[in-house]
Amino acid sequence: MNPKTEARVKDYSSGGTLVALILHVLRWQARGALIWGVSLGLYAAALVASFLSFGDPQQMEQIMQAYPEGMLEAFGISDMGTIEGYLAGQVFNLAPLALAFFPILACAGAIAGAEERGAIDILLGNPIPRWQLVIGNFIATALSLLAVITLMGVIMWGTAILVDVDLSLEASAAAVLNLWPTCVFFGALALLCSCLFHRRSLAITVPAIVMFAMYLLDALGRVSEDLEGFRPASLFYYYRSAIEDGIDRASFGGIVAAAVILVLVAVLAFRRREIYA
Repeated sequence: MNPKTEARVKDYSSGGTLVALILHVLRWQARGALIWGVSLGLYAAALVASFLSFGDPQQMEQIMQAYPEGMLEAFGISDMGTIEGYLAGQVFNLAPLALAFFPILACAGAIAGAEERGAIDILLGNPIPRWQLVIGNFIATALSLLAVITLMGVIMWGTAILVDVDLSLEASAAAVLNLWPTCVFFGALALLCSCLFHRRSLAITVPAIVMFAMYLLDALGRVSEDLEGFRPASLFYYYRSAIEDGIDRASFGGIVAAAVILVLVAVLAFRRREIYA
């Protein structure tokens, strides 16, 4: 939140401070969510439109045969002869790496960013318990992220209808919703780092490094027998192709639960943390 927004929170009674904080953070994030949603939606829409230019499925299979088998396995590309398989390989395989930066940037600035701006004392000077600052920012960011993926899905599915590509609403919804828990997890990790460190840059760098390391571990584990056993240590091992196979509820719920645990640890860390003026 910017200083003006943070100052307005004091107008609310202590009983409604959490709701007030969530609403203010949502308003502050609205513009960014719109930009992210439209940008990713247009990218997905361009890929939907480009599917028609490849002709029949046999032509797509010939293109796939030209790629090294190891590269296809590393990126989880199995079938690009259908629109679902095409989008799985071209959009949703890498989408978490890009979209995760929305909650990472937002959550990294929740505590450490406010401290760097000198606004944390304004927040703590209001009748807002420390745990509400952590929980409120997390809930608001999770809701903003949900708005981003909804906008992305609507644009992608709407384009499929316009260009007469057989992409169902159910597959579109599953594909974008499956992005949510993975991105929320890295946002929660950024929030924890924001509560542990006094610099926003560290709260961004640490989850970003963890994210790319996990992605690389999973990709290499697909093609290397020596590393295959380490794949369950990567969050991306549990990120499945929902646009083709639907949402894996166990993985979805497990990742969300892990994110909640990180937030609870962040609450404990922030309660014990000293604030630098």
